[in-house]
Amino acid sequence: MMAAIGRTSGNWAYRAGIGVAAMTAFLTVWITIVRDDGTGLPFFMVVLAAPVAAFAAGFRASGMARAMTGVAVMQALLAAGIATAPDGTSKALIASVGLTAFWLASAAFFWTAAKAER
Repeated sequence: MMAAIGRTSGNWAYRAGIGVAAMTAFLTVWITIVRDDGTGLPFFMVVLAAPVAAFAAGFRASGMARAMTGVAVMQALLAAGIATAPDGTSKALIASVGLTAFWLASAAFFWTAAKAER
């Protein structure tokens, strides 16, 4: 569904935001499956939050920017939780910090698209 939305928009920044968000969701699932350390559920919940937030934003660029920023905050809070957990793994922390950066990059593209629409 998100790919169809990206095709309908003529704005390159919007398409880039969709692409980065889709890539980040794929990487999250892939990294979680490869790691397989039993802590995958919170990562999957972050991935599920992205399309829910996008739908709530009506897939408009300004709303998508706020939605992806919110997902990045969720990912950063997950990183903080992993960092403070007594049995937190460094691999999960590094993955979470990297994924936070990707969610923020997606939000930045959507902010650029929103500015171009105005």
